Amino acid sequence: MPVLTYNVVGRREDLSDIITNITPEDTPIYSAIGSTKATNTYHEWLEDSLNLPTGAPAGVLEGAEYVENTPPVRVRKGNYTQIFRRVYKVSGTQEAVATAGVKSELKYQLAKALKEVAIEVERAIILNATANAGNSTTPRTMGGIPAFVTTNVLANGGIARALTEDLLNQAIMQAWERGGSPKIVVCAGNQKRVISSFSSNVTKFVEAEKGVLPASIDVYDSDFGRVRVIAHRQGMPNNKVYVLDTDLWKVAYLRPFRKENIPETGDWMGGVVIGELTLEARAEQGNAIIADLTP
Repeated sequence: MPVLTYNVVGRREDLSDIITNITPEDTPIYSAIGSTKATNTYHEWLEDSLNLPTGAPAGVLEGAEYVENTPPVRVRKGNYTQIFRRVYKVSGTQEAVATAGVKSELKYQLAKALKEVAIEVERAIILNATANAGNSTTPRTMGGIPAFVTTNVLANGGIARALTEDLLNQAIMQAWERGGSPKIVVCAGNQKRVISSFSSNVTKFVEAEKGVLPASIDVYDSDFGRVRVIAHRQGMPNNKVYVLDTDLWKVAYLRPFRKENIPETGDWMGGVVIGELTLEARAEQGNAIIADLTP
């Protein structure tokens, strides 16, 4: 009778060196908007607008005296900075032992911490509906997109309704009419499927250039310009759609992210990824939110 594997002692384990991590790590909005510098925990900026006529210009009488045109008053806006951090620790033994798929557990945990803190920033941008000054017992929090976009909110009185192509074009149009040039439409997976089902003669989808944004992207040709449609999976509410002009948003860093080692107080080694930033909304009226959608 041949020797069977069932009876052999000492066979080496078959463990792949490839570690599979399926946790979503894309941060499309954080990656798409630019950055600037903050110099205080309350970061402020100014908004201005043109003094445009409300109807057809009436013209000026020949020989008329010069009359001052009263300019609009600049608006001062601001947002609080928020601290983001991820701490990681590895025992001395774990760092020393041979581990499948990982040459250094410490470096591996650092790489994960960098991705996790970026996701935290993305979720704050998406979800933070209010800003908080904080105190000695309450952390400061920055306001996100829903805290600033108030002019173009297409709501339905709390009554859920289906997303339609007309509703999407209405949101894009309202942002466009107020000076915005919407570039991305951000939605949860269920609303992305609805948008993909649009089939009117004025709608066409084209494949986006590969590698432009790390997410599921189509390009929608609206009546007011071409926008990228991003299926967002980092906490995007499934009853809302964001229409954003990414040129009007900035991430303002008070303390850019850095990695620091933690003083060792035991048989372990570790570090922290930490930074402080806020969201700057330079002209919220150039964006839109479609709310009260069927989730």
